[in-house]
Amino acid sequence: MIKETLYTPFPYSDTTKIQKDFKMEFQGEDNLTGDLNVYWMNIAGSLSYVQRAKAIPKNQVKWLGLSFFDIFPQYRFFEESIAGYPLFYDQYINYEKARKLLIDYLSYNDFTIEN
Repeated sequence: MIKETLYTPFPYSDTTKIQKDFKMEFQGEDNLTGDLNVYWMNIAGSLSYVQRAKAIPKNQVKWLGLSFFDIFPQYRFFEESIAGYPLFYDQYINYEKARKLLIDYLSYNDFTIEN
């Protein structure tokens, strides 16, 4: 069931709105949509590994232990405002739930491989 909540359309309208609302805080090289995609695909990919009983590369597992704002601290300026972007917020919460469930599961089962 968690898998279905992750495979929904990317919240482009909200990420565009976030970038407009916080345009002064974004740096020229920041790519919110791309960074979110990389982060969320790590979670979805890790879930896929577990569902197929495959080992997850250690660097993927390491990222599971960190929030989006830990990995991409340049976006912390809008962390407290995410609830104001409902499509983004819903997906963010779904991915956070999946990430935390994966962490719990992996703490009891060794599905990691060296990379």
